[in-house]
Parts: sequence; structure tokens; C-alpha cells
Amino acid sequence: MQMSSHPIQRRRRLIAVVVLSALVGLGSAALATDTIELLPPKLKSSEPHVSAATTHVFVDSQSPSIVNRRALPQDVDTLVKHGELLGRVMVTPPVLRHIARHAHVAQDRIAAVAPPTFGPRALTDAGSEQRAAEIHHLQLPYRLEVQPRQTTPIIDIYAQAPSTEEAVRLANAGVLGLREYLAELGRRQGFKKSQTLRLRQLGTARGAIVNGGAPLSVAVLTFVFAFALSCGAGMLFLRVRERGPVEGRALRGSDHADDAAVDDNWPRTTRVLPWTLAGFIAVLWLVPFDAIELSASLPVDLKFDRLVLPIVVAAFVLAFVVGGRARPRWRPTWIHAAVGAFMIVAFLSVILNARALNQTLEFDLSLKKIPLLLAYLSAFAIAASAVRRSEVRAFLNYTLILAVVCAVGILYEFRFKQNLFYNWSDQLPGFFRMVAEAEAGAVDEAGRRLVRGPAAAPLEAVAMLSMALPIALIGLMQAKAWGGRLLHAVAACLLLAAMFATYRKSALLAPVSVVLTLAYFRRRELLRLAPLALVLVIVIQLLAPGALRMTTFQFEPNQLGVPTVNDRTVDYDAVRPDVWTHLVIGRGWGSYPPTGHRILDNELLLRTVETGILGLLTFLALGVSVILSARKTITSRDPVRSAAALAGAAAAVAFLVMSTLFDVLSFPHATYIFLYMAGLVAVVIDPAWRPEPVRAAPDLHAVRRHGHQPAPPARRPVAEPVDALR
Repeated sequence: MQMSSHPIQRRRRLIAVVVLSALVGLGSAALATDTIELLPPKLKSSEPHVSAATTHVFVDSQSPSIVNRRALPQDVDTLVKHGELLGRVMVTPPVLRHIARHAHVAQDRIAAVAPPTFGPRALTDAGSEQRAAEIHHLQLPYRLEVQPRQTTPIIDIYAQAPSTEEAVRLANAGVLGLREYLAELGRRQGFKKSQTLRLRQLGTARGAIVNGGAPLSVAVLTFVFAFALSCGAGMLFLRVRERGPVEGRALRGSDHADDAAVDDNWPRTTRVLPWTLAGFIAVLWLVPFDAIELSASLPVDLKFDRLVLPIVVAAFVLAFVVGGRARPRWRPTWIHAAVGAFMIVAFLSVILNARALNQTLEFDLSLKKIPLLLAYLSAFAIAASAVRRSEVRAFLNYTLILAVVCAVGILYEFRFKQNLFYNWSDQLPGFFRMVAEAEAGAVDEAGRRLVRGPAAAPLEAVAMLSMALPIALIGLMQAKAWGGRLLHAVAACLLLAAMFATYRKSALLAPVSVVLTLAYFRRRELLRLAPLALVLVIVIQLLAPGALRMTTFQFEPNQLGVPTVNDRTVDYDAVRPDVWTHLVIGRGWGSYPPTGHRILDNELLLRTVETGILGLLTFLALGVSVILSARKTITSRDPVRSAAALAGAAAAVAFLVMSTLFDVLSFPHATYIFLYMAGLVAVVIDPAWRPEPVRAAPDLHAVRRHGHQPAPPARRPVAEPVDALR
């Protein structure tokens, strides 16, 4: 039974949903930061403050002091090594016994750590056993961290406690406890006082509260999440109840209404929204925006993409408010469901772990990553609702053109050791600054050149170009005229040559995944392109001499033991304690890596650590939903939609493959490109919920007059738009 759709009643129901959602948000925020007491019923704050204090210890020799005499360089180096040794000794149980007595704290409530500062990376990275001990210590209320300096004989002592007074006392106790232990050890072993080291504390410890604003941030984040989730669910419920399946428009709009006005399609349109989206896409392909930020000092880092994207969002909101034919249309698909589930799990991982993250002072790290997540998802939402079906091919062609320009710039960097993208961006006005350099011609630890184009890393450049490669190959398969075939063949050659110019193994793995995806859906068409393989090899050799050999050489058995490969295999065991400690929901979005731990270069491992099994499944669903949702459209061989769906599915496969090779979500170029291409796929496929239209009620007057219900007038057929790549 349908609900009444009277405007006043609809407005009242919307107000009720908003009010109820606000109450849900307030209640969720209260539960996230407070505990509820039953007798008597009240909220009692339970969010503990974390205070910190710091002091410094100068490791000196007995009289005369090294400060008061002309010391040799080897004398200073000796004291630096003594400082490294004493820093490690300070966190041992015998010294902690003295520290706990001076701090008036039980020894088993103090977590003491001293991260190593010398030695190769393989020895300084925390292993699984050390990381398991760190996770246990993170639950303790008192923390003492000792960090010797590498160039001067100074030991930095950092103390953390529930109150500022206790933190200061613990930091000072670290110096007193180490002095007392060294004096006791010297007496026991028969050393004179002049033969021992002297520890000079450089002033008493200073402390302060370091998480004063964390409870408010947790409350605001929880309120916004709960309010948005409940408000969206309530409005969706009202929309379904009010409209029902009338005319099949409940959640999908008209399938052909936006295809009727072919003359108003982008790029032949005056609508602002698609043009702003096209400008943002150009930024993704041609500008190293992650290395550009405002020169002003702000609480958050405003990268260049976060300055451009709000313009697109403002145009989206304006078009939605104005309405009419320019109004964005929401077509729910399983891709929307996957994106929504991923966002919900990411937010929940932060909210549910807020207390633990606050205790370890990692909550701010997660909070800074939330805006980037929202930026990613807004790119998908805008592309999936602002682009018409008849405009998808134009946007894919536009993507291919930008990818070819990007590939030409990468090949130029390979040949002439100049990164044009970074050089051009360095000419921006003075209120922008470059936070990273191009490093054209530099090499990594494996001896490979750093060729990356506008991306932050060569692997990201490969991911970007691999997601544009299927557009060129599909255009080559569908082109009827020799001119079109030649243009798409040249585009495919440039993209592949640029990928191999990065000297990365992924330059072979990503294109293979794209070709296998196309072969699964278009075997016969792809077989006709087999002679092109030889041409590709020749062109790659001409455009990037030696790149093909250098890339394939890395797959030889004697090259699989290089550090870049060994580090990945070591990561599997190193993250085991974090995974098992937070198996379901993870330790919190954006909270990894903690200080002193390793950096993961595998997105699947990173999702498992930060968002748990649920986060891993929803991340995989981002790509799998694109592939499964597009399959029906691909197999239909619709001349307008199948090519676009196939390009998006192949791009999703390439994105998933690259996710196993590096932490792809940490690199915004590749993630933005995948999500806006996923949004284009969501436009061309059938909606997830397509109700059957309801027959209109019979006209009783017509029945009495004619004896039967007259047939409705025939609808005029809608002309299909011309396929841009046929």
C-alpha cells in the first residue's frame, strides 16, 4: 500500500526523519565518548586524557667534561655509541625497577621501548614477536620511550601518563633510575666514580595534555556518521514507500530521458557540471597534485586535488538544487552498494577503535585520512550521477586522450630525464608550493630509474595507464575505418611503451590482466589483433630502448631475491599480530603504520590491518562489483553500452591486480581514476532495482462508453545516440 504523497505530509515525514536521525547521532556520539550509568541514569565521562612529558640527557665523561676540553671526533663518536647503549639499557627490567620506584608506579604498568637507530632496515624493522609485545604494551597506562640521537651524545626521553604530573614524574624518574642503576653496577663491579659516565639532565621534564581535543573529535565524527547513515536510510525508506514501483522510476529515474537530447550532451553542452568534472579528470592525468599544496599554514594539508574537487562538488550541489534536465540522477547499482559498504566499514573502524587510537595518540592520524576517503567516494558519486548514458563514451574517449598525453610525457622523461609535469607545476603562482621534487634520473635501491610522470611513484603511473589501456584496445577492436584503427593502435603502443619505461614488473603484469579480461569477453575480436603483438614489441623498443629487456629481466629466478621482493614476503609475518588483534574491524582506517614499524606495500594487507576482514571484503567488492555488474551489459553486445562496460571491467581487474603489488589507496591518482571509471560503468549498466511498471487503474467512464478500456497511445521511439568509437 502506497503512502500519500501530499506535499505537506511529505515535508512532515522528512522533518521527522531528520529529527530522528539527529537524535540517533547524538545518542551515538554520547555512547562513543561516555558510559551510561543505570543507577541513577546519567552519562559519565570516561574518556581519559593522555598527558606527555619530555626531557633530555647529555651523556658526558667525568671531570673534565667533554664540553670544557678540546675533544677529538673519536671521543664524541664514543659517547654517541655509549648513548645508544644506555638507551637500550634504560628499558630493561633492572632499570625499570628503579624507575618505577621513583615514579611511584607499579613496574608492570609501564611500557618501555627504545626503537633502534642503527643497523640495516631488515634488522631495525619490527618483527612479529616485537610487534606483539608492542601491542600488549600499548594497553598499559604509562609509557616510556627512549630515543638516542645518532650524531650527538644526547638521549631523548618521552613519557606518557594519564595526568601531566605523573608524566613529568615518570620522565624525571627515567634519568634518576638510570643514574641509580649505573652507580649500583659500578660499585658492584669495583669501578671508581671517575671511570664511569656522567648523565647530565638538560633541565627538568616539561609536560602537557596532548589529546585535549580528541574526545570532541570522536563525538563529532560519530554524530556525522550516525546522522548521515540513519538519515539516508530513512529517506530511502520513505521514497520506496511513497512511490512504489510506479512507472519503474522509484530509484532509477528514466533510462532514456537523458538520451533524448543528444545535442545537449557533453562536450556540446552548456551545462556546468560535466565541464567541471572534465576539468578535474584533466587534473588527475596531467598534474602531480599530491605534491602541490597551499603555502599558507593550516590545520590540515590542502593538496591541489582538495582545492579543485570542492568546485566540482559545488557545481553538483547547484545542479541538484536548480533541477530540471541538468539535475544529477541517482541510479543505484551494486557498485553503489559496494562503495557504501566500504565507506561504512572504514568509518566504523575508526569510531569503534577511537578509545584505543586515542590512548596511543594515533587518532589524529586516522582523522586526517578521513577527508581523503570522502574525496575518493565523492568522485565516484559525481561521475555516477552527473554523467548521462549518452555521454559515457565521450568521457572514455577524453580519458584515452589524456592518458596518451600522460604517456608521451613519461616517454619524454625516460629519454631526456626531465619530468615535464613537475616542471610545469613548479611554475604555479606563489601561494602554491611543491612539497616533492621530480627526481628525474634518480634510481631506487634496486638500480631502477624513477620514471613516474605526474604520479607520486612509478607503480602508480603503471596503474593509471593500465586502466586506460582497455579503452584503446576496445576501440581498436570496434573501429571499422583504417583511420580509427590506426589512431587506437598508436594509443595502445604509447601506453604500453610508457608503462615499460617505468622499469617495473607491474608494467607486464597489469597489461596481461587487461588482455586476459578482454579475451574472456571478446575472444574472437582479440584474436584478430594477434599480429599487433609483434608491432607492439618493435614500437616499445623504439620508444623506450632497453625498457622491455630490463622489465622482463626482473622475472628471472636469480632476480626474485632482491630487497623489493623480500620486503613483501616479510610483511606477511610482520603484520600477523595486528591482524589477529583486530581481526573483524581492524585497528582503524589510516592508522597504520605506527611509529617505528614497517610500511606495507600491499593494499590487501593494509586493508586487513586497518579495517579487518570486513574491510578487506568490502575493498575487494569495489572491483568485483564493477566486473559482475558489467557482465550482463557486456554480453548483451549493446552497441552503445557494452564497450564502456567492458572498459570499466578491465580497468577494475587491473586495479585489483595492482592492489596486490603496492598500497594503491595511498596514491590518489590511481584511486581517483578507478572510482570515476567505476562511476561511468554504473551509468551504463542496468540499475540494481528495476521494478515492473504498475498498470494504470481502468477508466470507468471509458468502459461505460466503449465497453472496454481503450489502448494507450503508442510512444514514439527514442533515437539511439551514435557510438563514438564505432
